Amino acid sequence: MRDKAKALNLLSTLALLAALSSCMADTEHISITFVPVEAKGWEQTDTLGYTMPPLKNADSCEISLLLHTEGYIYENIAFDITIYQDSILLYHEQRDYLLRDNLKAEGFGRRCDYKLPVGNFTLCDTLPTTIALMHRIDRPVLKGIREVGIYASAPIDQSGEVVWEVDWNK
Repeated sequence: MRDKAKALNLLSTLALLAALSSCMADTEHISITFVPVEAKGWEQTDTLGYTMPPLKNADSCEISLLLHTEGYIYENIAFDITIYQDSILLYHEQRDYLLRDNLKAEGFGRRCDYKLPVGNFTLCDTLPTTIALMHRIDRPVLKGIREVGIYASAPIDQSGEVVWEVDWNK
């Protein structure tokens, strides 16, 4: 019986490793940063701030939001996203996401994890990147969000359209 349990554990571990490696086949991970949301909820006046160090060898960079929820009852989420490098504004937009239609959602029970694309950016590799997020849902407090992360990756297929590019030589 003990050998059967060991074999099952080994198979489970191998399946997990195979799944993780297949998910990362098309990107090179550059940076990931999470900010937890307080248990009382995310107030509409609160800004989540992220600072990423200079990303070496990150000519073209894909930035996504990672949203971990538990008991989030709404089918959508909206953000005010601002990205700076040094004091230069790279990007500012209000983005709406339909979570119920997001095919990358996965989780168990009332917990779900979402990867929400922001866009491709050409970043300077000598300046830190600062990202500010505010939620734009028409509620004073959003409950059910555990943490929000910023995921930066370099797509192996660099053919994606660059959302914002700055001429750093000026």
